[in-house]
Amino acid sequence: MPDAVGRYFSPNGDRVTLALLDDGKVRDVLGLERASGVAYEGYPIGKPIGSMTFDYLDASAPEFTRFSLQQIYFPPITNILPEDGVDGAPVWFGVDKKALTARWRSWITVLAMTEDGNEGVFGTPLPSGNFLRVAASAGLGQLSFQTTPETQRGWDAADAAVKGVVEKDGLARHLLWKGTSNVQNAHPLASCRMGDDPATSALDDRHELRGHPGIFVTDGSAVPTSLCVNPSLTIAALAERASSLLLRRAGEFGLPVRPQAPPPGTTDAMRRRRCLHPA
Repeated sequence: MPDAVGRYFSPNGDRVTLALLDDGKVRDVLGLERASGVAYEGYPIGKPIGSMTFDYLDASAPEFTRFSLQQIYFPPITNILPEDGVDGAPVWFGVDKKALTARWRSWITVLAMTEDGNEGVFGTPLPSGNFLRVAASAGLGQLSFQTTPETQRGWDAADAAVKGVVEKDGLARHLLWKGTSNVQNAHPLASCRMGDDPATSALDDRHELRGHPGIFVTDGSAVPTSLCVNPSLTIAALAERASSLLLRRAGEFGLPVRPQAPPPGTTDAMRRRRCLHPA
C-alpha cells in the first residue's frame, strides 16, 4: 500500500463558531421580531444552510487567509461544543452553559471553510470500527490532527471575519467552540489524494492507486486539499472525469467495456432535452 494512504488528510478547513443574538437589537436594527414584543428567535427557521458568502475567497490574497462563510443549522453538536460566554472555568459545560443553551433559538452558527495544511493522519482502526459514536451526529475516530501555524492562521482570519459581521451594531456576541481541541469536520478530503509526487499522493492523476493497477479511488479522499467551499460538486465532477479514465484503463486490460451514457457536452438529443429550462 502506498505510504501516502491515510495521510495528508484535509478537513476542508472546517471551523464553526456561534453568534448569540441580542433579539432587542435584531428588532431595533434589522426590524425583525416574531410579533410585537416577541423575540425573533430565528435560528431554527429555514433550511440547514441559510446563506453563504464568498467575499473572502480572494485569489490575490495570501495563502491561508482565504475562506468562505455560511450560516448552517446542525444541532445537536452546536449545543455541546460552544463556550458558555462567561469568564472562568468550566468553559463549555455547567450552569452558565445551561443558561446559554436555553437561548438556542437566538443562536446563529457559522461554518468557515478555510485553507489548511493537510496535517491529518489516520491511525489503526478502532475495535468498534471506523469510529466511536459519541452523539447522534458526532463520532470519535482514529484521526490525529496536529494543527499547523498555517492552518491556525486561516481559522483565526475566519474567526475575526465572523466576529466583525455578527457583532456589528451590537447584534450578537461571538463565541468559539471550546468543547474539544480536536478538529471537527463534515467534509473529509485528501486521505488518498491525487498528485504528481508519489511521496505525498497515493493516486496518480487518473485516480489510480499507485502500485495497484486497476484500483481507482473517486470519493472525497481523492481531492488533493481543502477547497474552501462545499466539496460535493467537485467530488462529483472528479468522479465523472475518472469514469472515462477507468473505462479506458479497463480497455487496456482487455475488458469489453463501453460507456452506457453519453458524456457531458455531447449532442445527444435526450441529454439536450434534459438540460432545457422549462418555459
